[in-house]
Amino acid sequence: MSKKELEKILLSKIERLEAFEERMNVRLDNLTIKINDIDEGNLTLFGELHPRDGGTELKEKINLMCVIYNAKGEIIKKDQYNTLYPEDFFGFEVFNFDFYEDGIIHEIGAIRIYPTK
Repeated sequence: MSKKELEKILLSKIERLEAFEERMNVRLDNLTIKINDIDEGNLTLFGELHPRDGGTELKEKINLMCVIYNAKGEIIKKDQYNTLYPEDFFGFEVFNFDFYEDGIIHEIGAIRIYPTK
């Protein structure tokens, strides 16, 4: 399987928690998976966070969480992006999560990404 084919499969395993996005008044867009090294099996997930109302401001501080599950639904990795503060926010934020654990791309059953306080 090629790197691009595997990236497409992994992208289809991303689950957004839209109820959480709505509650935090943000939306996640342009989610992308990039396999850094197919032999080592690690990846980076990229995306953008935007205010839901189309504005340029956040109403409160936000954390982004990314959780990776295996095919059995067990959590195999969790990461948190830097806290986003309203006073430092300028319309949108490009974020990334790096997962460098050897072979993790071959264990992924689901990738859940969501905002939280």
